[in-house]
Amino acid sequence: MNTSVTQEVRLEQKLEELKNQLASGEPKFEDFKSVYYDLRKNIKEFQELLQWAAEDCRGKEKEKEFQGLYRQVAGWNAAELMDSIKRTGFAFKNNRDIKDAFDRQGYRIIELIRSGKRDEVFHAILRIFVSTKKEFPSQLVEAFKPVYTDELFKVFLFSFLSGILGREEETEQETKIKKEVNNE
Repeated sequence: MNTSVTQEVRLEQKLEELKNQLASGEPKFEDFKSVYYDLRKNIKEFQELLQWAAEDCRGKEKEKEFQGLYRQVAGWNAAELMDSIKRTGFAFKNNRDIKDAFDRQGYRIIELIRSGKRDEVFHAILRIFVSTKKEFPSQLVEAFKPVYTDELFKVFLFSFLSGILGREEETEQETKIKKEVNNE
């Protein structure tokens, strides 16, 4: 049996299992998460294959079609990565050591990002994580890969920093929710 057919059947089986869990009223988060990671892995692999196909078709009549589809898939993957990176920034905002380090170094890092100095940005952020004894986030590692344009790189890193350096004061809605939680 063809491996792509086997993967498709396996995916259909997993989706059917998820539907059955929902129908029985007992969805299992780990199963949903597993399917999500499998899909992400397949989409990344598909993007790499599509890039290869687009590069192989240069100068041929199919080039535009492959390039268009590649841009569409890469854009979707970049949007997913940007959201993930921003959530990572928000998560680190709660770590006082990391937050303080980014508060001190944030404007310098922003200027390095703006000027497109990937290596210097990487080392500045890596120093913060090493000094606070925290693991460097895998989402950020992905953002530094050279497959992304300088413009996308800037968007990724600005998204991360917006999560960490964003405003401190609570919105009216956040204050209301906290009061409701504390009263219960």
